[in-house]
Parts: sequence; C-alpha cells; structure tokens
Amino acid sequence: MSDTRDLLFELGTEELPGAGLLGLARALEAEFAAGLNEAALSFGAITAYATPRRLALVAKDCAIKQPDRQTRRRGPAVAAAFDTDGRPTKAALGFARSCGVGVEQLGRAQTDKAEFLVFD
Repeated sequence: MSDTRDLLFELGTEELPGAGLLGLARALEAEFAAGLNEAALSFGAITAYATPRRLALVAKDCAIKQPDRQTRRRGPAVAAAFDTDGRPTKAALGFARSCGVGVEQLGRAQTDKAEFLVFD
C-alpha cells in the first residue's frame, strides 16, 4: 500500500469574472500548498484549474497522513497546582483532565520563570 495519493480539491462558486480566473487559480494553489506545508503533509506538483463556476486543483503524491510528532503541553505552575498540603488544586485537576490522564501522570519542567506541570 502506498503512503501517497493524488488529491483532487474542487470548489463550486457563483459566476466568476473570466479576467480574474487565472489569478484566483494561482492564489488557490499557493494557499493550498501553504496549508499542506503547515499540516506537515508532503506533496508533489500541484496543478490548478479554473472555470467561471469552479476552481479546482490536483496535488500529486499527497501524503495520506501526517508524520508522527511529539508535543508537550504546559499546564499551571507547580506553585498554583498544589496546595500547602501537596494536594492537587482545581488548576492541576483541570489540566490533567484536559490531557486525559491523572495528576500523578503529569511531569514537571523548569523554566527560567517557574516550574510547571507538563504532559508529553
């Protein structure tokens, strides 16, 4: 099974002026390529098409999924995440819940400002 496919994108429009079609097709091509790059999706050549009622493009060899990547979410400062007895506060509990884990599964990271809870 291949990791790429040709991708067809078609946009139906109201009647477009013929004089502006080339510029609109080029703009769609540029913005679509920028979006694929931002999403970290590799692709080959992009060919744009335009008619008075359609803008379309074909992206050759477009990746079918994004590459795996590791992200780190930073939560509240440790000073705000635990009370004086060391119990998690609403801030820590809410951050853990938003990450889908328990507070005990969160890590800590030191910055030049403070120590924060993190989730990798």
